[in-house]
Amino acid sequence: MNAEPHAARPVGPDVLEIENVTVTFHTHGGRLVAVDSVSLSLSEGETLGLVGESGCGKTTLARCVTGLIPPDRGLIRLDGTELSRRRTKRDHRAVQMVFQDPYSSLNPRLTVRSVLTELLSVHGLARGRDAESRCRELMALVGLRPNALDGHPVAFSGGQRQRLAIARALAVEPRVLIVDEPTSSLDVSVQATILALFDDLRSRLGISILMISHNLAAVRFLCDRIAVMYLGQVVELGSRTEVFTDPRHPYTEALLAAAPRIRPAGGETVRLRGEPPSPTDRPSGCAFHPRCPRAEEVCAVDPPALAPARGTAALAACHFRDEQRYVDRSR
Repeated sequence: MNAEPHAARPVGPDVLEIENVTVTFHTHGGRLVAVDSVSLSLSEGETLGLVGESGCGKTTLARCVTGLIPPDRGLIRLDGTELSRRRTKRDHRAVQMVFQDPYSSLNPRLTVRSVLTELLSVHGLARGRDAESRCRELMALVGLRPNALDGHPVAFSGGQRQRLAIARALAVEPRVLIVDEPTSSLDVSVQATILALFDDLRSRLGISILMISHNLAAVRFLCDRIAVMYLGQVVELGSRTEVFTDPRHPYTEALLAAAPRIRPAGGETVRLRGEPPSPTDRPSGCAFHPRCPRAEEVCAVDPPALAPARGTAALAACHFRDEQRYVDRSR
């Protein structure tokens, strides 16, 4: 993606607060900790990127925030009010999710108009002519023509389906939009238009976005801050500039080094050893130490806290977070 990232913009007060959330599953292999004491916040008008390898807990955390999975421990607050395990219809409206596969998330038997009018009716937002008017507004909002309302999902391209999924999420006027790999199934040329759409929606509606993605270029383009997850925990959290130009955790550095680039990056490259450990058999101390090329004895014994690194506002869960020996791998 060649487009430059958007300029940083002022954001408002916290809309969403995630405090020490833990999610576990019981499997034949034992107790699996998918999300381990994660704390994050999302401000009004902000986009927060959540990145990490497959299986690190990103989507589980997102489903927990939307209320699809209850947390074992921890709190989730919306505008300062704690969301209970049994959420009200208003709570569900406030946090909406755009799923990774837009086709499977749309009912193939219903027209776009039927999908949207049913939502508007169930939530008591509009009926009759008002619903028709609102449907047309939603089509314009996501860059589709009004005649798209008469079509079924099978009649649309992947990019158009993603726009329809976004329109469905916006129909109930959410405060927070969670997007899970929104560009993974799209052509590169279409990816840019979808990302530009999210940026436009945030500017026009003041909506807050939590974006889950493996696409670091997309995250760099759209997100104000970035949280890096490894084995269920946040290991680094900072602004886009801090994370991409001065990462303080070796895992973040390895992710950036592995991203495709046109020109080779200079300087030292972090290379990981082995595969991610099983979530049912977590390593002692720092969970990343078996793969970390810079691990020392303390790493196998003492789990590092997510704390500020010297010389930056970013947080990193590494005993050596203050050592500035990284290079900018964002180009």
